[in-house]
Amino acid sequence: MKSIIYILSIIFLISCNHKETVINKETLELPIQLSEAYISQKAAYFTINNGTIKGDGLNVWKELITQSQFVALGERHDSEATSQLVDAILPILDTTGYHHFAIEVGPHSAKKLKQLSTPIEDTEKNLTEFIAKYAGNESYSIPIPFFRAISDAKFLKTARSHHMNLWGLDQEYYSSSEYFMDELLVYATDHPKYEEIKMTHQKVKAIIKKWSDIDDDESREIDLFEEIQKDTTVQSYLSHFRKMENTREIINDLEISWDIYSRWRDDSHADRISYMRTNFMNAYTKALEKESEPKVLLKFGSLHTSKILTGNCYDLGDLVTQLALKNGTQATTINSWNRYYIDDDGTEIDYLEKYSNYYNRLQSFMSLAKKDQWVIINLKSIRDDIINGKVILPKNGDYHRIKALIDGYDYQLILPLDQKSKGLVENY
Repeated sequence: MKSIIYILSIIFLISCNHKETVINKETLELPIQLSEAYISQKAAYFTINNGTIKGDGLNVWKELITQSQFVALGERHDSEATSQLVDAILPILDTTGYHHFAIEVGPHSAKKLKQLSTPIEDTEKNLTEFIAKYAGNESYSIPIPFFRAISDAKFLKTARSHHMNLWGLDQEYYSSSEYFMDELLVYATDHPKYEEIKMTHQKVKAIIKKWSDIDDDESREIDLFEEIQKDTTVQSYLSHFRKMENTREIINDLEISWDIYSRWRDDSHADRISYMRTNFMNAYTKALEKESEPKVLLKFGSLHTSKILTGNCYDLGDLVTQLALKNGTQATTINSWNRYYIDDDGTEIDYLEKYSNYYNRLQSFMSLAKKDQWVIINLKSIRDDIINGKVILPKNGDYHRIKALIDGYDYQLILPLDQKSKGLVENY
């Protein structure tokens, strides 16, 4: 009788305090509020020394990698710490059967990266020469993004040494047109009109440079790719390669990329995400010809690795989550933040202060950051505790951002003191 009265009393108290509060069915205890103290119980710290992860976080990485078919790492772009982390987890991925590495570059740029990292020991030299040859007037004007730094070359070498297949899923980059014109010319070496094509090629490169320089001028606004494509000399050059079987696909993907950039104000983001999803499935289907359960690491900006709607799109995080559900396997999605960062002028910044309007809503997580260690927080475990009535989210405006984080990702990674990775070429 006493136990019945006890249970009824708890139910009465809950109904009086808040109708949405859910009792913990296992312990009959009232749920606790989500707090920094609670979140700290779900966190593990680690360091990286000479490419090796050390600390409690190592077991977290081993477990999530071993249990997953897909690991989607949502990165901080151009981050020195992120590149170090990727370099450290690639050997662990290899020992657990991961043979595929999906990256935020175009399909043909991924093939170029494979070429530039062959032989492996020449990767840094080849990348340096490639960037120096095609870099434009602005610091972002590089031929292939996210492989511009010394630390990027290092993890690319590690990926290749562990026999990772590179999957390029994204559009070809904004500044890639010149290098693609050179790539196409290689396929015309045996063409009966090679000398004519070669002369046109030089004119096309001059046209691209002219419009690119105008595009860099902030006082003028043009549609760069519309201007390039409507030029009759450019179309004459491309027409030779539309007829060749081994270059037709390059032209098609390049024009898809140009179209996405041209329509950025007209919801082309949705087309970009669909293009990435399609490219992933094409690569995955091909991998199924040799493997019953291909395992894939995805390295993309954090927006792309969320498993819920972001930017009005269901991105790659959603795709691998749904695919894992279908396969009876697991997809793990990871979000990344910086808290402490050294700016380009050498000033140390605290993002919790600089971007307080955003991070104050997430302060209970961000407060766990340390300058000398990575921290990885198990959001999946927090999500389970919420479902089971052990913990409740805040009822104020913090609720929305915290819920989106917990629903969108399985782990939250907070980097140590970080900075922009040092470029292979100065000023890039």
